[in-house]
Amino acid sequence: MLKEGNSKLFFFALLGLVFLGSLIIIVPLIGSLVGGVMLAYIFHPVYERVRNRVRYKGLAAFLIAIAILIIITVPTMFLVQHLAQESQFLYLRTKQLVFSGTLIEDRCYEDTFICRNINNVNSLLRDEKTRSYLISLLNNFIAAVTKQVSDVLVSLPGIMVQLLVTLFTTYYLLTDGPALTARLAKIIPLKVHHQDQVVKQFGDVAHALIYGSLIVALFQGALAAFGFWLFGVKGFLWWGVITTFFALVPFVGTAMIWVPISTFLIISGYASGEQGLIWSGIGLFIYGVLVISSVDNILKPFIIAGRARVHPLLVMLGVIGGLLLFGVIGAVIGPFLLALLQTLFEIYERERLPHLNDPELCIMGHNNQKTHKR
Repeated sequence: MLKEGNSKLFFFALLGLVFLGSLIIIVPLIGSLVGGVMLAYIFHPVYERVRNRVRYKGLAAFLIAIAILIIITVPTMFLVQHLAQESQFLYLRTKQLVFSGTLIEDRCYEDTFICRNINNVNSLLRDEKTRSYLISLLNNFIAAVTKQVSDVLVSLPGIMVQLLVTLFTTYYLLTDGPALTARLAKIIPLKVHHQDQVVKQFGDVAHALIYGSLIVALFQGALAAFGFWLFGVKGFLWWGVITTFFALVPFVGTAMIWVPISTFLIISGYASGEQGLIWSGIGLFIYGVLVISSVDNILKPFIIAGRARVHPLLVMLGVIGGLLLFGVIGAVIGPFLLALLQTLFEIYERERLPHLNDPELCIMGHNNQKTHKR
């Protein structure tokens, strides 16, 4: 018995060391792996349709991977090119406004609340210290952006490797994902019906987060960018990208972007006497209420439809904490981890509390002599 105990101890110690070493190797690629898992999950229905027409599953997965590569690279190149142009324009325009000392063109001579505050802001901009401070902030911001762009260019080979890992992960999860899921379910130290329950819960959480949060946020960002372009907002692509990130944050949402922009358009039109700007601001506000913000209320319940619902507080904490810890991909990793934590607690609560006096049925309990033999 002592020898057997030593063998188990050695095995688990070795398993822990190997697991730790594997984790150290995988951590630099965690973003690519998560991206591959997400893409495999999103495109699995498409893969199944292609698989019905293609004889070999490897070929079907390869075609999906090539399609994903095209879908990612072509829009990204277009977006980066136009974002670079918009960034240059916004920088020059902001610098011009700061030097002119006029944030909003001032033809507002009435003694009203709006006119007084516009005049106060413009007077503040004309102060030399304020102007120097704003120019310094602007130059520091541009320097930071330039450094980030330079870092991206320098790390371009690394980005290509990350993309390759993502595509390989997607490919193998499409071909072997169901078998891998079944193997992982078997090693969960729970009874069979509990294993199935955990797998189903995890699948529902993934569906709720990927389709109910991420896809809806991308859709809202695209609609917001279109609305900004439609109503003449400069840098509409930048604002669309920012709106996408805010769409992931509950309680705050897209209104944090389109409300200030539409308000700015209305105030600018009022101050400069341009009716067109006022109507653009009003139109953008109505568009934001009826289209941008309503998408979340319409699509999300339809997409989730009875599947696992993630508490909004967990989503908000997950997005913010994930962004701070993992970067952009953390907007998905954070909510997913907290949602899985919520799921595990729900399973524990559902299975544990009704059977406090029955260790055999306890989800966390150890098998006893009454446990059914398989």
